[in-house]
Amino acid sequence: MSKRFLTDEAKEALTGAIRSIEARSCAEVVIAVRARSGSYLHADLISGILAGLATLAYLLWGPQAFSLYSIFIEPIVVGGLFGLLTSRLPYTRRWFTPTKYREAWVDRAAKAAFFEKGVRATTERIGLLVFVSLLERHSAVICDSGVKNAVEPLTWAKAVAAIDDAVAHGQDGVQVAKAIDALGDLLAPCLPVTDDDVNELADEVCG
Repeated sequence: MSKRFLTDEAKEALTGAIRSIEARSCAEVVIAVRARSGSYLHADLISGILAGLATLAYLLWGPQAFSLYSIFIEPIVVGGLFGLLTSRLPYTRRWFTPTKYREAWVDRAAKAAFFEKGVRATTERIGLLVFVSLLERHSAVICDSGVKNAVEPLTWAKAVAAIDDAVAHGQDGVQVAKAIDALGDLLAPCLPVTDDDVNELADEVCG
């Protein structure tokens, strides 16, 4: 999914969304895209253990007789292979992980990125981070106090939900960029561009 999401066209569209919002408002926008936000070792282990137990059950109660060597070794081998396979399958990792945990990991990673990328350091506290995590198919929009205090909460929540809905449905970066660009319509009237506006953050998509 990450390769399909961040094509050259998508990077251009996402960068264009940043510039479009900043051309209409004084907000400073950063878009961060991550392959995943959490560790999914538990999902790999669950898959491997279940596969190993299923293999063991077949060896013990199947129609054929198997050697002790097979009974001891084959469940371990099969379990290891299934665990490795799960580590390569985002759908399976999501399936083994409750939604509340996936969303909590994304929100935590977004808050960390908000500081790491310097979004919190803008002069007028008008930084805005759009964080997209691909494996979880979840996004988070973190805004500084200058933005939070300026926008109408309900309208803003709907615009943010539209971004998350696009990510959740697996839309590509171009489509998600359109949802992000819509934030500019809400920011323009309440955070208009000033004559002394300075671009404090790089207009680029980061990891």
